[in-house]
Amino acid sequence: MKPLASVVMLGMMLTTSAQAASAISVEARGSVRHPGMHALPLDARLSAAALAARPDNDAYMLGAALLRAQAIPAQSRLKAGLLFDLELLAAQPQFTDTATRMRAEFQRMPVTGRVPQVLDPRPLEATRAQDLPAQSGDRLIYPKRPDTITVVGAVIKPCRLRHDALTAAANYRTQCPVLPVASSDDLYVIQPDGSHRKIGFALWNRDPAVSLAPGAVLYVPLAEHLVRDIAPTLNEEAAAFLATQVLDAR
Repeated sequence: MKPLASVVMLGMMLTTSAQAASAISVEARGSVRHPGMHALPLDARLSAAALAARPDNDAYMLGAALLRAQAIPAQSRLKAGLLFDLELLAAQPQFTDTATRMRAEFQRMPVTGRVPQVLDPRPLEATRAQDLPAQSGDRLIYPKRPDTITVVGAVIKPCRLRHDALTAAANYRTQCPVLPVASSDDLYVIQPDGSHRKIGFALWNRDPAVSLAPGAVLYVPLAEHLVRDIAPTLNEEAAAFLATQVLDAR
């Protein structure tokens, strides 16, 4: 090979290598027109990733999820602590069956790395504060809109109920038989955007009615006065871990 041709080829190889090193890879799944891996510039923001994925008309933006590797260690610790607390609780006769079942249910749930994030491309472009820098390894999940609400926790068995926009959160609880060890005062609402909050529904602590979005989860907590000496943070841990879960995007 002539010296000039060798220099040109070496330059092309170095350019290609530099371009690869200055790109990040993100993945899109679910209701998108362009699923799979996407290479973006090193300084790309999440709006670029969302625009590359091109969510389709079936994408449920409220349930869209950003999964990040850097969130996995903390969520792994959260899950481990939750399972440990449920194991402690299972050693108490009045909680054995309930805690054992709940532990098995949480054990099956994956550590996702989900972080709360708006993923609708146009609002992201319009709001710089929400349009965070993309990171290599980011995964964008766009599920279809569900039509149910799920009730879990201190219930006889988890319930999947038809979503009704006029039904308040506390009213779903009455449709799913609860256990004697369930709290009679509070509920945890986990919305499909990954947010969660505790609400009171008893006469003494009643919060304003909270509406649930399709795909929301209601966690019926164990009564605080029964668990505070054994696992005082269990209910909050359970709600926080449920908030990391992702709607089905198949």
